[in-house]
Amino acid sequence: MKRLASAVGAVLVATSLLAGCGSGSTSSGGTPQEGGTAVFAEAPGTEPNWIFPLYDAAHNSGYATGDLQQLMYRQLYWFGDNNGDTSVNATKSLAEPPKFSNNNATVTIDIKPYKWSNGESVNAKDVLFWMHLLFAEKKNFAKYVEGQFPDNVKSVTETGPQQVTFELNGSYSPTWFTGEELAQVAPLPMAWDKTADSAAAGSGGCTQDQSKCDAVYQYLYDKSKNLSTYATDPLWQVVDGPWHLTGFDAQGHIEFDPNPAYSGPDKPHLAHYKMEPFTSTDAEYNTLRSGNSISVGSVQVTSLPQKKVSQELPDTNPLQANYNLVPAYGWGWSTSILNMANPTFGATFKQLYIRQALQLTLDQETDVNSAMRGYGAITTGPIPIKPENPYIADAERGSGPYAFDKAKAKALLTGHGWTAQNGVMTCTSPGIADNQCGDGVAAGTKLQFTFEYSTGNPIYGRVVQQWKSDAAEAGIVFDLKGQEFNTVMDDVSNCHGAGPTCDWQIGYFGYQEYDAVPAGDQLLLPGASENIGNYNDPKLTELINATLHSDDKAAFANYQDYAVKTLPGQINMPLRTYMEVVAKNVGGVSFPAVQTARAPEEWYFTK
Repeated sequence: MKRLASAVGAVLVATSLLAGCGSGSTSSGGTPQEGGTAVFAEAPGTEPNWIFPLYDAAHNSGYATGDLQQLMYRQLYWFGDNNGDTSVNATKSLAEPPKFSNNNATVTIDIKPYKWSNGESVNAKDVLFWMHLLFAEKKNFAKYVEGQFPDNVKSVTETGPQQVTFELNGSYSPTWFTGEELAQVAPLPMAWDKTADSAAAGSGGCTQDQSKCDAVYQYLYDKSKNLSTYATDPLWQVVDGPWHLTGFDAQGHIEFDPNPAYSGPDKPHLAHYKMEPFTSTDAEYNTLRSGNSISVGSVQVTSLPQKKVSQELPDTNPLQANYNLVPAYGWGWSTSILNMANPTFGATFKQLYIRQALQLTLDQETDVNSAMRGYGAITTGPIPIKPENPYIADAERGSGPYAFDKAKAKALLTGHGWTAQNGVMTCTSPGIADNQCGDGVAAGTKLQFTFEYSTGNPIYGRVVQQWKSDAAEAGIVFDLKGQEFNTVMDDVSNCHGAGPTCDWQIGYFGYQEYDAVPAGDQLLLPGASENIGNYNDPKLTELINATLHSDDKAAFANYQDYAVKTLPGQINMPLRTYMEVVAKNVGGVSFPAVQTARAPEEWYFTK
């Protein structure tokens, strides 16, 4: 969200694109000033909780990557700009745009002359360190997809002090390989290549020898579990980004100061940058109403006037005295995820007509206009329709093939061997015939599911309550279980494969965020770490793989058309529009559709 997020993020969440990034920008009209302390308001329950960039599925959150890690430890490539471009941002990236050759099977990367804060150069060896660590620990990396990165890399070599060359196992789409695969590469400092605090930098040997990476990884992973030392441990103070930590606690009180050795563009104007947690959205809104102690935050649509879906902004701004409102859109797929490996309901979820019935009982139009008060958009497939982007195919426009129809949902169930018993559809005709429940669905199975959802945003509660009511009329019962975002993420992301411990059933935490290219490989291919619902469809796999090897738009459209029709382990949920608030004395703040991370180094106070 990863991506996974509820503000995404993603990802689970996705992934390394910033959770809740969107489209739109603002800047104050005054004269830019140097110095000052800007305060960013965190959404409730979204405190960053992982600092090590090679993160596992349990720590795959845009809040950790985009609000914490990327401010200090830059990936090779930064994506997106304030004009809405989703491709490589050549100015903000650590490396020059990649050069593809040999029929797109060889990639050469020239690293710019950046410095780590300890004075060492960011160089080819730092990329080799990351790649060796990733080769050794790929199954512990949230973005790993079996057969893809780094499996599709035959070799990576230092072809110069500032140059690395990747030899791939075939020809790949340059757009996809850059926007998804190379987006995962984060050079790591030699100060981290060790296995104990007292050991010398580089003594771990991972940079030179992949077989020595397990011990280095375990050392770094264990260090990252100790949140109380994030701001004091010298290890985490070796940074190549524009910021370094000066304060951190598990409750979300986070403080940054500029990295005085930062060698990239957009050196911070601010003297200090702080992130502050809030116990509820009401608490944040009350603080916004009382003054301008928050520099950048967000406001729930429940506190804003109703608006038409076609409007970008409401007619009035209740925070007009101190703040501008800026709409932002999540770059991801808003869904409720079905657990195909659940020992009780896995076989049930695998039936297409079950997924169709679930989708038919969700009234997205009412959700957008009522629960979201006009601040949202209907989702019909994997590509977000807001903001407008080049990846949207015709199949996703409009209301899609499964517009709200409770009667049709009920008819689908009764036509497949289900009978209402005490208000719950129950399988009374097991078997694999067209009018039976389907392969593996046992007699007596009831369509009564535990539905976990994130409570950090009150909209989600309103959406699932309405869905619960509508689904009940078709004989589908939801037992709702509201929890904080991080708790839901922990529950749904920690099992791959069937078994008694893989017992979650339906999970909804917002949306799963994408990297620069909204392909389906990381979310839907078998074995992908972010395929948390354990979905597997050979035809879908074939269509997704076609998008990875060609820049042909037809390949992308074919994948989308199939995903729209088959609901691949996902029930489409409306994607809400985020309403960001920016203090009127703060400039340089933007919310592009695709952005690798939040960029407070661009912010400044005005006079």
